[in-house]
Amino acid sequence: MKNTIYLATALTLLTAGPAFAHPGHTVTGDFTAGFIHPLVGLDHILAMLAVGLLAAQNTGKSLVLLPALFVAVMAVGGILGLSA
Repeated sequence: MKNTIYLATALTLLTAGPAFAHPGHTVTGDFTAGFIHPLVGLDHILAMLAVGLLAAQNTGKSLVLLPALFVAVMAVGGILGLSA
C-alpha cells in the first residue's frame, strides 16, 4: 500500500502544471511587488497565522522548526516561480 501512495504522489508531482493561484497578477511584476506580497496577501497572512498557532501548540524543536520550514518552503516556491 505504501508503494502505491509513493507512486501516486510522484506521478502527481511530475505531472502538475503551474498553479496560477493569484489572478490579476502579471507575470512581469517588479521585485518589490513580489517581495511584499507574502506580507500583505490575505492568503499568506492566514497561512502564517495557522503555522504560528500550530507551532505554539508544540514544544521543543517544533516551536522553531515549523515556522522555519514554512519560510524555507516559501523561499523554494519563490525560486521555482522565478525559474518558470
